[in-house]
Amino acid sequence: MLPLYLLKPHPALDQTRELFHRGLPTPGDHPLTSGPPMQIKVPLEPRRLLFVDHVSKVLGGAEVNLVELLGLPAARERWQVAVACAPGSALGAALEKIGVRCFTYGLAPVLNELRVVGQSFQPLAKLRGWRELRNAETRLGEILSEFRPDAVISCTNKDHFAAGAAARAGGIPSLWWVNDLMTRDFFSWAVRKVFVRRAESTATRLLPVSDAARRALLDGGVSPARITTIFNGIPLDRYQASSSRLLREQLRLTDREPLFGIVGRITAWKGQDLFVQIARQWSEAGRAGHFAIIGRAFNEDAPFEATLKEEIRRAKLGNRVSFVPFQSDIVTALSSLDVLLHCSIRPEPFGRVIIEAMAVGVPVIAARAGGVPEIITENVDGSMLSPGHVPDYVQELNTLMTVPGRRESWIRAGRKKVAGRFTLDRVFRDFDRVLDEVVPR
Repeated sequence: MLPLYLLKPHPALDQTRELFHRGLPTPGDHPLTSGPPMQIKVPLEPRRLLFVDHVSKVLGGAEVNLVELLGLPAARERWQVAVACAPGSALGAALEKIGVRCFTYGLAPVLNELRVVGQSFQPLAKLRGWRELRNAETRLGEILSEFRPDAVISCTNKDHFAAGAAARAGGIPSLWWVNDLMTRDFFSWAVRKVFVRRAESTATRLLPVSDAARRALLDGGVSPARITTIFNGIPLDRYQASSSRLLREQLRLTDREPLFGIVGRITAWKGQDLFVQIARQWSEAGRAGHFAIIGRAFNEDAPFEATLKEEIRRAKLGNRVSFVPFQSDIVTALSSLDVLLHCSIRPEPFGRVIIEAMAVGVPVIAARAGGVPEIITENVDGSMLSPGHVPDYVQELNTLMTVPGRRESWIRAGRKKVAGRFTLDRVFRDFDRVLDEVVPR
């Protein structure tokens, strides 16, 4: 008896029969007058991809990257996607708006609240975390059995560990979208060693968001063949300058008063305390301008935020420095600024807010570290300074605001840079190229 699959008609065979009955050449015909044989192209099935991201409380940079990528028309056409994420999360809500299927997945509180960034390796706490990680692996295994993806793409370190193990058990390629900088600036020696060991044993490919992040992986011992850099990108149609005056109205500023801002999570390494020092020196020099700290602090950063507010009070900067809550409409907030100050004292894995500002036409003065030099060309589309050096920031800001044509030149070059190198379409093409390598058609 013939196997069942041989008895089932194939679409290409049906096409050939139709051509035959219509009297047209079939793929096997070679008439001298008709040229080369007709090629029948069977449409490729969309790749089935499962993305994994446990973050439940906020939309961080990794989550924004994910939502924007999956909302891209090309991704909807070429990929059939689902996301394993926490129920009721901000990420889940954003994905629901764009019609992405979600599977219930999350980490137990002992693991979800475990912080490894900037902290030493605590054996007992980590041991409890590893136990809960096994439960996450089990849940992902169930999702893999139901969805049957061609590849699994994880977005955070904890998800890399769980997804890598589950994918390996299922014989599925595991891609780690590395949004962190695996260096001593953020992770202890023990955490980095565990990361590399896990990567070598379970990751098919690691996809860092900058060459700085790639070098950190190489320095840690990850094999070069496992690493492909995919720079972050943004949807240019969304990042167009806004004429809204909402932020200026909230701060009671005139259009003529310069507005300088720092945007991002309020935490010590992002340098909001340096931003306050810049505001103090700027004000002491008698220069016009208002300074806005745009973002929010997580629970563990509440003491740092309180320290900032106390420093502003002591320096009598209440009429010069304002706190602005996290803005879901980041385009409108950025468009209100005259200059974005990036003041991080540790190297950025990439620096997404920098390309966002450049896209909407806001010049950037940034800290020269991590992935930032891969974005900015010095004195062409922005400026870079030594991290933490307040006098340099004050001087550069004054030069930018007083030299005729300097801001306008940076704005034009910055927009051109983003349009040429940091688009979401390019991110999609890079991902699809990697998928061609690890998941052949």
